[in-house]
Amino acid sequence: MTAKDASTWAGPLPSEMPAGAIPVLSTVLTDDAVSQALQHALDGRMQDKLDWMALETQILQTLRPEVERLTTELVRKTLREVWLQRSQLKN
Repeated sequence: MTAKDASTWAGPLPSEMPAGAIPVLSTVLTDDAVSQALQHALDGRMQDKLDWMALETQILQTLRPEVERLTTELVRKTLREVWLQRSQLKN
């Protein structure tokens, strides 16, 4: 595909875009317009993303009891300290 062909389905070329802009496809590509190698690469990336998201879920579930324990401890300690400070001000 040439740069001219690419410009018919993609936004402006990087040299024509303002800094920080993200190019956006302006038309939908049909399945047959995407090479099999590219489709396999995209499928691989999607699977990699799904694997990372599953890892995130697993880590968060594993950490949940410890986070809850630490939160409870922090709230209790903070409230006790505030109560002590508050009661000292009244005396």
